[in-house]
Amino acid sequence: RRHGHTVRIILKEDLPDGRGYSGDVMTVKAGYARNHLVPKKMALYATPENFARLGVADPEAETMEEKRARLAAEAAVEEDEEAAADLRAADLLKHYLRNKVLAIKRNVDPSTGAVHPGSVNAQNVRDKLSKQLRIDLEDHETVQLMGKPVEVGHAELEEGDVERIMEEIGSSSDDDKDVEIRQLGEFMAKITLRGDHVVPLKFAVIKR
Repeated sequence: RRHGHTVRIILKEDLPDGRGYSGDVMTVKAGYARNHLVPKKMALYATPENFARLGVADPEAETMEEKRARLAAEAAVEEDEEAAADLRAADLLKHYLRNKVLAIKRNVDPSTGAVHPGSVNAQNVRDKLSKQLRIDLEDHETVQLMGKPVEVGHAELEEGDVERIMEEIGSSSDDDKDVEIRQLGEFMAKITLRGDHVVPLKFAVIKR
């Protein structure tokens, strides 16, 4: 046997100096069990038969029901930890973006004042977020745009106004991810992170 080999035993008697008590399941060196504890009938090897013989439950054994309960509990803890991490990430991003405004420049038709050629869509905002603020969203994180400029301008927006706008974006039957903005002005976008946490984003379409 290799040096340091250990075995599990069930104590039938107390060990000296309080090292173990009758009924305890312990891991000891194989030689100590083989040459001392078992021959002196102070312990039995921790086999299913000996657990049944002594009427002692194996603390390492699990019933199927116990295993299901343990796995469910571990999954719930992991899910709670992930949810807490998602919330912290959303709060940090929301705080960082609170006073930031993305500036997206476009050419304008002088006769109409409208953006031409082209427009501004959700992908443009996502790209600008990465380029201007170095924030790269995951593929599952979405950006939705409001189709019209804010009524009072970014500087005058109250927290309640922002919350109302976030509720309005995506509430209609139209797919806000397909909004195409073709006018200058100050707008809001809705970033939805993992866990459905919403982060407001201000952006302005300005003349190039």
